[in-house]
Amino acid sequence: MTIPAAPPRSRYVDGLWHRLHPGTPLLRGGIGLLVVLLYVAGNLRERLVALVFGLPDVGGDPVDEISRHNLVGPALLIVLAALVIGIGLFWLSWRNSEFRIDGDAVTVRYGVLLRRTRTAKLDRIQGVTIQRPLLARIIGVARIELDVAGQNANVRLEYLSNIAAEELRRDVLVLASGRRGREQGDETEGADAAVLTEPGVPVVVVTPGRAMGSVLLSETLLVLVVVVGIVVPVLVALGAGAAATVSFVPLIIGSMTVLGRRIARNLRFSVVSTADGVRVASGIVSTSTEAVPPGRVHALHIEQPLLWRPAGWWRISVNRAGHAAGRRAAESERSLAPVATTEEVLALLPLLIPDLADRRDLLLAGLVGRGDGEDFTLAPRRARWLRPLAWKRTGFRLTDTSVLARSGFLHRELVIVPDARMQSVSLRQGPLEKLLRVATVHPHVVHGPVSTRLRLIDLARAQQLFNELALTGVGARRVDVSHRWRDLGMRS
Repeated sequence: MTIPAAPPRSRYVDGLWHRLHPGTPLLRGGIGLLVVLLYVAGNLRERLVALVFGLPDVGGDPVDEISRHNLVGPALLIVLAALVIGIGLFWLSWRNSEFRIDGDAVTVRYGVLLRRTRTAKLDRIQGVTIQRPLLARIIGVARIELDVAGQNANVRLEYLSNIAAEELRRDVLVLASGRRGREQGDETEGADAAVLTEPGVPVVVVTPGRAMGSVLLSETLLVLVVVVGIVVPVLVALGAGAAATVSFVPLIIGSMTVLGRRIARNLRFSVVSTADGVRVASGIVSTSTEAVPPGRVHALHIEQPLLWRPAGWWRISVNRAGHAAGRRAAESERSLAPVATTEEVLALLPLLIPDLADRRDLLLAGLVGRGDGEDFTLAPRRARWLRPLAWKRTGFRLTDTSVLARSGFLHRELVIVPDARMQSVSLRQGPLEKLLRVATVHPHVVHGPVSTRLRLIDLARAQQLFNELALTGVGARRVDVSHRWRDLGMRS
């Protein structure tokens, strides 16, 4: 039975409107506006003085001209009035920026002339991210972003104090978990308060050596070395130095920027296991902390580039609802774990997909295995013409609640799709596949960087798999409660 309890005790979860941090107008663009105004005033000061005070000719320094014409008093009054108006506008903007948390949603409204309201339903929140840009870190505030399922549906709260941001994230996760209250007793209350305040258990910790080594062994750097060390000298020797400069300098600058951003992100990257999923932290100058609750991972992709194989490193990416296409493209460098060891991968996967707990042999077979280990259904031998090197590694495996698909010989890959996250399934067969009597089965999930196609399946088995997944997906979605993870702890 379910034990009734009171709602979470918090200064924010009360259904009332609360204001954001007083520094919000400055951090949301006010500082940039002030810089522009000061730049314009500095370059047009002579004309401004002549226009305001009616002076026919301002030949010297404007301040000296104001003093010579005994206009210091009026000038100070004008400056004071401008400051009062500016402060008044900032105060009015802050006064009209509010948020509210009730039992169903988080609502934010802002704007003076044009009022805007955005609402995040608690049952559609996929994750909570706390970002601290450099200036915000100096002031001691943070920006909260609620990842919500839907196109461009994310909701931002800009800005709150660091303590308030952590408290608000804890409350949102508790409510989003399905737990509208707490069990009576100090033990449960303490567990709720520790959702994000306790350190948790580190699962992935990227060391400085691994952060830099993963970049030094990346395909981007390899291409850059080839261009700088081989292509450019050859073009210069052929007398095409100007063309080489125009063509490759932007490429070199862009590649160096990408590599620098990867190193900066990876240097302080960590994934920590908490009572409410995992917490991902990264960044040096500007920091970001993201909470990924259980049941929010729609597809998972583990890959190992050839250059990483001697070190045993892997990259993990996920598809999650709430990441708009534009944002995902802009943050393509943000993997759930940009570089992790094999042991870290084996420890992290069960936290994201609980069905994989105690399935170490299965995961290893998916990561590095070949042949029919752990009952993977392999691509038929006739399909080797489509993948001469990788056909022995290409295969899939069904578990009680997930689909695993492995592929790749030089570039190893493993894709995992929870049955409960499948939205539909399709089967297709191209001309070459039809000739070889194989097909591709595609479990559809939310859009993201992970491709969930199961390739090179024997045609008869593909038709059977199509029917199995269609039935399994419907049944799994009907009984799935992983997105209401705290409800499970309240039943006895």
